[in-house]
Amino acid sequence: MIIRKCIALLLICSLLLTIHPETGHSAAATEGSKEKVRHRTTYIFDERQQQVTVRTTVISYDTGMKKVKEYDFTDSSLQPSSYRFTSTNGFNQQDGVVVDTPQGLKAYTLAYLNTGAVIYEYDYASIKLRKITEIKSNKWLKLWAKQGLYSVRSDNGDTQYYSLVDNKRVLSNGSIITSQDVTDTKFSTNRSTSSTPLGVYCPDAKFTSCFTLLFGGLKGSPVKVTKNDIVYDTKQPVSSKTFMAGDTKIKWTSTYKEQTYRAVVEGNRGGKTTSLFKGEVRDIKTFVSPNLKYLVLIADPSVGIKKTKASKVLVYDLKTLKQVRSYESLYRARVEKIQWVSDDLYVIDYYFSNPQAYPPSFYYIPEGKHFKIEYSQYRDWVNYWDSFSYEGMFFLTLPVAITSGEGVLRYNGQPTFYMNGLYYVPLEEFTNAFHIKYEIQGGDLLFVRNSRTSKLAVSQSKQQVVGGKVYLPLGQWNKDLGLKVSIASKHVMNTELQFSDEERKTAAAMAPVPLPHRATVEEVKQVAGESVSFVGTQPYEMSNPDRAVFRNIEVVLNHNRTLRIRMQNYKNNGEMLHVKILSNDYSKVLMDIPVDMRNRYEATSTAIPTDVLENGVATIAIPYNPELYLAYKLQLPVFDPNRF
Repeated sequence: MIIRKCIALLLICSLLLTIHPETGHSAAATEGSKEKVRHRTTYIFDERQQQVTVRTTVISYDTGMKKVKEYDFTDSSLQPSSYRFTSTNGFNQQDGVVVDTPQGLKAYTLAYLNTGAVIYEYDYASIKLRKITEIKSNKWLKLWAKQGLYSVRSDNGDTQYYSLVDNKRVLSNGSIITSQDVTDTKFSTNRSTSSTPLGVYCPDAKFTSCFTLLFGGLKGSPVKVTKNDIVYDTKQPVSSKTFMAGDTKIKWTSTYKEQTYRAVVEGNRGGKTTSLFKGEVRDIKTFVSPNLKYLVLIADPSVGIKKTKASKVLVYDLKTLKQVRSYESLYRARVEKIQWVSDDLYVIDYYFSNPQAYPPSFYYIPEGKHFKIEYSQYRDWVNYWDSFSYEGMFFLTLPVAITSGEGVLRYNGQPTFYMNGLYYVPLEEFTNAFHIKYEIQGGDLLFVRNSRTSKLAVSQSKQQVVGGKVYLPLGQWNKDLGLKVSIASKHVMNTELQFSDEERKTAAAMAPVPLPHRATVEEVKQVAGESVSFVGTQPYEMSNPDRAVFRNIEVVLNHNRTLRIRMQNYKNNGEMLHVKILSNDYSKVLMDIPVDMRNRYEATSTAIPTDVLENGVATIAIPYNPELYLAYKLQLPVFDPNRF
């Protein structure tokens, strides 16, 4: 252990010698959660099947693995009046916004039709879909999912707010001040954004009598709100803005003289004024971190379509007013806003007509480092819900899972990430999992795994050191040790790297993940006799406990005890399917469940009773032909939004 710590210290030192110095994605982080999971929901509107399908995706940030489930809702009362949407993608799909409500985890979506819109709520725990409302008009609508509201604005400009809980009007006109409004310094309050997670409602234009919002538009405690307008001098070309960030007062002044714009920014704390910035700039933008730890100042020397120079980004400690970071913006583009992930991590949104060509970056203030991310991942991220806090993490899109055989790499913090065409693995977790020894000698990293060795010059390794942890790109060094990526499966929310291991038959191989139950499927035939019973042939073991696919027939046991059956290539598709629930030893038929598959290739059954489960396992027999059934032994899953 002491040797490892020394090696890590040497690696940090070597890196220092070579390197020069309203969103809702962070909904309700749970401190001390045993697992780190991300939830995403996608609504699919299927006109051919006349159904609404909800697809849930869960990503583990402890392993990078994902689970996907789909739930079909065919009740006619839940269907939209039309399947001609203007807000969905080419497959008639769109994401919901996942929210941790007082009633549990839910996902809301507002889907625009050619005329009007429809709003849905999906309840994770009960697996129920609710059609909150369908509005058949072209009025301006907005979904405030995090706040549990939606708003309707009439032609005369009046805005009415309705609760997503009961679809009743709860607020009229006024303004909702979100945490984004506060961190953008458009408004200031006498609270930190963490103490007003759903925002603040002000009933009038003077921003008096404001109160914190509770879910569904309920009234919370009073809050003092100040609108931070830019003030323009009518007698001379001078503009200024003053705002409070906790106990610190920030003021910037811009003057235009002799065809030059000059700006001065000052901070005052405890009666002492500190000069923060002076210079020739065309525009000043200010931002504060969610818990008022940092002030970010962006000094823009040129603006508009003729912008030719990069902006200066300055970061200050709001308690000491000392500058802690300074850098040039990555692109010569207009800054739109800053998306804060935590007090230490943010992303700058720039304006581009083709943002995919200019990837944004996480900027980690404690290390002063940029981590480029894919725009598509960052764009969709606002709809997700994470069960974990982001402290100590710096790359929060597209986690990478590493598997080998039946083993899965577990992370102690930041997972493997993909940046600039390279996969960066946390060195300590990776080497521990594959029983690799390493040390540094004369500026080289030396690796040993059984009889295999590899050498890598630290100066050429492109390694990243964050918080004392080394993240090393995969490359020739791991191939030399018998570890090659055989399959790289890149999905919407994660990537899985499957490693082929030339040492898989030795003690150096990754340990398999123990599972309490694996689903099985086998062919069974009915036995002639007085009572109905079945006999099996050879069971096939699956990788998941609650689902299995065999001969193009997929059966999933949902946590509400319903069965989802998908039989797209089933030769008897289009008939009523008579499913049997058997005892685990096939000696008895416990019940029959008719499942309507007429004109369908997938359907969901009614819930099976708890007394047909044996040690939490149900045995489901699906008719395959007149003489043969397929018996699926599936374990009932338990839903917990904080567990993978």
